[in-house]
Amino acid sequence: MRKRRLCTALLLAALLSASAQQLSQADQVIMDAARARYYSLQEKGFVSLACTVHFDAATVPLLPMLGAPAQDLLKATAVRLTLNDHGGTTSVAYPDGTTEAAKQQIAPVINVLNSLLTGLYQTWPSKGLFGPIPPFSNSVERVTPASQGYLFSLHVPGAPATLSTDKNYLATEIVSAGGTIHEHPTYTPTPDGLVYAGNDAVQSTPDNPVVVHYEQQNSVIDGLRLPSGGRLRVNSNIDLRFTLENCSVKKATVVRVGPPK
Repeated sequence: MRKRRLCTALLLAALLSASAQQLSQADQVIMDAARARYYSLQEKGFVSLACTVHFDAATVPLLPMLGAPAQDLLKATAVRLTLNDHGGTTSVAYPDGTTEAAKQQIAPVINVLNSLLTGLYQTWPSKGLFGPIPPFSNSVERVTPASQGYLFSLHVPGAPATLSTDKNYLATEIVSAGGTIHEHPTYTPTPDGLVYAGNDAVQSTPDNPVVVHYEQQNSVIDGLRLPSGGRLRVNSNIDLRFTLENCSVKKATVVRVGPPK
């Protein structure tokens, strides 16, 4: 069943690519060349990654406010992260015999950690799953040459976005949310293509601007280049370090289907 779903998805992508009319042939050539520079987990059959998150205790927000028993419970509690094409979700497993009262003591810290992880990986698919350029051609409205490279006008869920690259198609900036969010993603060269390795982002709001710095470590897990840890800084009050351990990967067989002739 999984193979059938993946085959159907790839066929749909091919049909959409073939039917997209808004791009000129020159734009399509540029877009294909840009896509080819990035490592695509999607093309390699990635379905999901599930890991236990090990936090550096010295960097966990609110931890110093807990008493020693609550700190010990938090360290023994397992936070599980699952990544897929929809982003990241978390689950929590407490040690056997943990009382509801004890869970409530560490709930503020658990809630912060869950919020940071899910927020961090919410946009991971748009940068780390197949690179910064959407896989469907009808998600790219136009490609405009610029003095330093190219501007890709993207039609993505939520609001239009603009991706800037240099002349070698390396992403330099993503502007979205009506110009209020500016991101500068980082990609590391590998023999398989450019792999997502972090992001600097600023969300400009009149009352409370948010500045995010994210550094991502990657490892080869079951033949795929995947996240294995990171450091997340938010404004001046969050500096969280973590590693992803005991990971399991789900993959599907890739059946390549070309566009209709």
